[in-house]
Amino acid sequence: MQRGLIMGESSFIQRITKNPAFGLIPMLVFSILVSYTDGRVATGIALLLSLLGYIAVKRLSRLIYKLSLITFAVALPLSLIFFTSLPLINRFVIVEIIFVLMLITARLSRNRIVVRMNKKKNLLMKSFIKESFRVAFQTQYALSFHLLLVLGIFLFGGTESATANSFLLLLVTQIMLVVIMLMESGRLYILDKKLHKEEWLPVVTESGDVTGRVAKSITRDMKNKFMHPVVRVALIYKGKIYLKERDPSRLLNPGMLDYPFEKYMQYNHEIDVSVHNSIVSECGNKHIPLRFLLKYTFENETTKRLIFLYVSDIDNEELFNSLLLKGGKLWTESQIEDNMGHNLFSECFELEFEYLKNTVLLAHQFREKLKNAE
Repeated sequence: MQRGLIMGESSFIQRITKNPAFGLIPMLVFSILVSYTDGRVATGIALLLSLLGYIAVKRLSRLIYKLSLITFAVALPLSLIFFTSLPLINRFVIVEIIFVLMLITARLSRNRIVVRMNKKKNLLMKSFIKESFRVAFQTQYALSFHLLLVLGIFLFGGTESATANSFLLLLVTQIMLVVIMLMESGRLYILDKKLHKEEWLPVVTESGDVTGRVAKSITRDMKNKFMHPVVRVALIYKGKIYLKERDPSRLLNPGMLDYPFEKYMQYNHEIDVSVHNSIVSECGNKHIPLRFLLKYTFENETTKRLIFLYVSDIDNEELFNSLLLKGGKLWTESQIEDNMGHNLFSECFELEFEYLKNTVLLAHQFREKLKNAE
């Protein structure tokens, strides 16, 4: 119970620290305090909140906190000099203008930052930066609209009208900031829900070392940028290879003939787990004999894979029938050779067949000769 509570609190803290929109809290607090306290105190508290947020949050979500920190660092000496002599709305507008200028500066530097991020392979980093700029742009547009509103009141109603409506104008800003934070929180909540349902694939080197993970839906769109481990099982019954059409949803060679057992390894799964999952998902029987054959890399314009090839060599008719396989058939060695290179078999199968022919199938032929000799 206590452990679950701690995990929940950690999750809540993580949601706060990775949401860039919470960098608007110092500005929101300032807009409230400036109405009830001395402008210098309000600015100092907002500066302190910006600093604490900048230190506490994830490095890649600091953009808004950084802009707030600069804004109130500039505003603090101004508040010490002449804030006390200015009307409420004027004090707020000065800080608001500084913040909008900071947001515009960030927008102008976006392309340079994005180019630098594109040189790195950290997808999480790019995602955080993208979300931060999204919030920055939304805030810039909202506060720019607010400044135009204030300017319009000054032009058409005069200083007295603007002063009289100070609390209302501040309330408009507060509503805008709260709406932006709620929208971003909702957006991140929906993304988190999707990620929890996501299928995560390990990113590996050619030697099999895991260097990270990526969502399957993302890596499909990125084609062969990342290498993922894939388990394949060749099913051989009495010297014949069982083949069926690959599912139309397959990324590689949909509709071509191949083994019925193939599966991406999941992140943090052992290879034996992936082999059994592949078999169970197809026939519900994980008690068939399995033997590891080879590991090799495969790459084309569509995908990049580190393939672990296993073989299930069955001679028992009862065991083979218990697999309840559907949609495929057994192919003899000569039938396969006659159809090689005719765009009938998958690319991986055509690469693996020669190895199967000279190992498993050759061993089966040798066993048959021994039986006949006896």
